[in-house]
Amino acid sequence: MGSGSEVGSHYDILGVSALATAAEIKRAYRHLVKHHHPDSLLAKKDCATSERIRQINAAYTVLKDPQSRREYDHQLQPPSASSRPQPTGSSRETVSHEATAREVWIRQVYTPLNRVLGPLLSSLKPQLNALAADPFDPDLLDAFVVYLEECGQKLAQAQQIFRRIPNPSSLGGVASRLYYALNHLEDALEELNFFPLNFDDRHLHTGQELFRRAKGLRAEAMEAYANSSR
Repeated sequence: MGSGSEVGSHYDILGVSALATAAEIKRAYRHLVKHHHPDSLLAKKDCATSERIRQINAAYTVLKDPQSRREYDHQLQPPSASSRPQPTGSSRETVSHEATAREVWIRQVYTPLNRVLGPLLSSLKPQLNALAADPFDPDLLDAFVVYLEECGQKLAQAQQIFRRIPNPSSLGGVASRLYYALNHLEDALEELNFFPLNFDDRHLHTGQELFRRAKGLRAEAMEAYANSSR
């Protein structure tokens, strides 16, 4: 999954054939993750490591699941010869197919996902401000726990929306950032849920930082989407 046509398909990103087995895809993924890990010497020479890792993870997320892989493979298939208008060339058909895939993904994934993410990402600061009045107050703490439960439900809804259909290749950069934003939110909620158990402020600070990163990734996704539409 990439931010432009130069990246290619999920198979291209993982360096495998479209006929690769699940085991081959997993091996390729593990090799690439190791190669591009931020701590590896090879990765330190690559200024695009962060974006590359996003692409690799997003591609593997689609290809590791048999159903999502079948749906993605279907998207990659060109229209049949019988349905292809004779006066036009295959390049025009490919453009038309990609445009349709973009329209569907934007309508079914990008737009509803952002409707959920926007309010969710802006909700933590008021809750932390309220809790700061007295973190040991049972009523405030109960309200915070209820808030975290509601966040978990909204996150599950967002994750379900994201998994509806695979993204078209031209919106790979958008999808990969949204994928990481959801991952950061999941980690943030896991961290914040520790606070009512031990009252350690570090969980609040870490959770807040993860929320901030998720918000930044969503902003990057929106910017990438705007650039892809120009």
